Amino acid sequence: MVLGAGLGSQSVGRVQAQGAPCQYDVNVLPVFGGVVSRVTPDGFMFTDGTDVVLPESLLPYPRLDQPLKVLGLKALKGKKVWALAIAGNPPICPSLHDVHMGAYPGSPAYDIIIHGVNPGL
Repeated sequence: MVLGAGLGSQSVGRVQAQGAPCQYDVNVLPVFGGVVSRVTPDGFMFTDGTDVVLPESLLPYPRLDQPLKVLGLKALKGKKVWALAIAGNPPICPSLHDVHMGAYPGSPAYDIIIHGVNPGL
């Protein structure tokens, strides 16, 4: 699956998804891959049931029934991955706006961190 070039830009309908060049070496992170079975408000699920949480600027990239690989961290319990980038050459990272802003009230990441809920399940 090819996801744009350079800055990881992909047109999704009228929305322009904007990844960014990585500011950190994300290649040291584990790679998680599979076929996207469900898109959720905060990311997507693989067919094996793994729930993947994405930064907001990477939300437009997953496509149903398409393979996708992400770089991220696996939860200590359950089948959950906190993705920090979409795997590729080069990897696609969140926009600098996402990185600087972080989780904020009302964002999908905030609900997961603060309330421990996944509204997509």
